[in-house]
Amino acid sequence: MQKILIFGGSGTIGAHICQLFEKKGWKVTIASRTQSSHQNHILFDPLGENLALSSLKSTGPFNAVCWAQGMNCNDNIYNVDTDNNVELYKANCLFIVKSLNILLNEKLLAKNARLSVISSIWQNIARQDKLSYCMTKAALQGLVLSAATDLAEDGYLINAVLPGALDTPMTHLNLKPEQLKKITDATKFKRLAALDDVANLVYFLCSAENTGITGQFINADLGFSHVRIV
Repeated sequence: MQKILIFGGSGTIGAHICQLFEKKGWKVTIASRTQSSHQNHILFDPLGENLALSSLKSTGPFNAVCWAQGMNCNDNIYNVDTDNNVELYKANCLFIVKSLNILLNEKLLAKNARLSVISSIWQNIARQDKLSYCMTKAALQGLVLSAATDLAEDGYLINAVLPGALDTPMTHLNLKPEQLKKITDATKFKRLAALDDVANLVYFLCSAENTGITGQFINADLGFSHVRIV
């Protein structure tokens, strides 16, 4: 049985990814810093004292790993709080660096393991009042590219999936109707990207079907980032 370790599996995107992999017959293990109701959950904090190495070792090695954890906030250059900026960097970047380092050193990745990082289209383009979020997501580009270079000698593939605004209750809560209309009207799809669009992409990148894609950043936004209707 194929095994995947998902960080942030209790979040909206992470939970959807979990469901798809379970539907496909994979054994899913969720690791996070807070408790989850998932039957295969491990409390794991790579930046703290709770590493849960014994639990990881008893569950792994893993054929795939997905990082779907992270933090978000609204700020800009006028009101940025440096402490909060550092916390976002820890959650969105350093968490991945340290946890991957642990998985490698503890030999918890199976041969030819495939790794997927959930980033955001806002790593490449900017929007108002998202300074710290855009900064930390942009940093993931250097992380994935460097990791892809280093991991190649062991046959590991690593890529990033960049969702746009997704059709979730949180998106509808956080964006005004006129903002949602701008996004849905940006392409002729006339809709927001769906959770399925993200989960299906992660599944492909983490499956045996992916034989040579690594160091890539693939948008799951219905073309919003690069398409304009004029």
